[in-house]
Amino acid sequence: MTRHIYSIGDLLVLKEGPVRLARSTGTCKVLATLPETGGSRQYRVRFESESFDRCIAETDIDPSRSKASARAPATPKKESTSWLKASSVRTAK
Repeated sequence: MTRHIYSIGDLLVLKEGPVRLARSTGTCKVLATLPETGGSRQYRVRFESESFDRCIAETDIDPSRSKASARAPATPKKESTSWLKASSVRTAK
């Protein structure tokens, strides 16, 4: 499974085309990222002019007019150390 390009809170614009007549125009806000369906990443979004949510595929998003939020680059995890120090544990006799 690949990582979603857009995250919660991002504003998106859908691609225009003759098939998308029933879709709202303008920007929509990502409310949730959904699992892949049919090999395409999905998002739950809400348009500013609507009071209900829609499910859209990432292939329907216009990347030139939508902006992904800046994410911190993945950093390698340091070796985890235990919060419990064995030398400081005392037991009752």
